[in-house]
Amino acid sequence: MATEALNVNAVTAPDQWALGAGANKVVAVNSPDNADTSYISSTTLLTEQYSLAASTIPAGSTITSVSGEMRIRYSAGSGKTIRVNLILGANTSNGPTHASPAAYTTYTDAIARPGGGAWQLADLASLQVAIQQTQSGSGTVQRCTTLRVIVDYTPPANTGQMFQVL
Repeated sequence: MATEALNVNAVTAPDQWALGAGANKVVAVNSPDNADTSYISSTTLLTEQYSLAASTIPAGSTITSVSGEMRIRYSAGSGKTIRVNLILGANTSNGPTHASPAAYTTYTDAIARPGGGAWQLADLASLQVAIQQTQSGSGTVQRCTTLRVIVDYTPPANTGQMFQVL
């Protein structure tokens, strides 16, 4: 089995979290994680959505799982619940919610294919990822310094064909 991490490449809609620090929102959540040097932040029930960088998974591979990964913490108030959502066309699959801790913590959760069925390699071309604060509270500030998609897959089997050079 092999793994590919897909960083975000553009903000899409909804675009509701604020840039807390860094050059822009894409840089703020892409790897490498640089904690409070670059991050996005939310204070209420908001969603921030991104398109993903192109996959380099070889044709003929079988996707075994797709996970949303976020690295989050709260910086004021208290931790509220946050989750990663995967979006494919008009369908959304929500990851589990996690309480935002006081120190940066990474959560990686396998998420079902939006719309159901098995993941296909072609799905990755239009897959989007979102971070969503699902619990509100007065005086709270939630931060995200990493948001990406992790794809586990099995590469295509070697056909074993050999050619003779004449």
